[in-house]
Amino acid sequence: MGQRLPAPVLIVEDNHETREVLERVLAVKGYSATTAADGLDALAYLRSGSTASVIILDLRMPNMDGYAFQRALKADPRWADIPVIIFSAFPPDDPGDAFAIVRKGNVDPDALLSLIEQAAARQ
Repeated sequence: MGQRLPAPVLIVEDNHETREVLERVLAVKGYSATTAADGLDALAYLRSGSTASVIILDLRMPNMDGYAFQRALKADPRWADIPVIIFSAFPPDDPGDAFAIVRKGNVDPDALLSLIEQAAARQ
């Protein structure tokens, strides 16, 4: 079973099916997860007083993309330390402030779960 985290994993992804699959994989492994359809939804979630142990972040999304979301996240001391795992079909070469990069496609769920555990342990 998954490591008990103090807050849910926040999945920020514009594709509904991808959000559902990630949420189900996390639930099967014992993780709590919440989802947001884009960066604006994710910021609204955080601004409501909720938090996240780890953020799984797509980069190409409408309204507010992952790059703009990451800048907003890092600019606010309440959220600046939340580890981010970039989950994108078009990942950057350099993770920048992100903990890790995972290319969408045939992702090994255990590899993603391992990254989540490692990222959460950094906090």
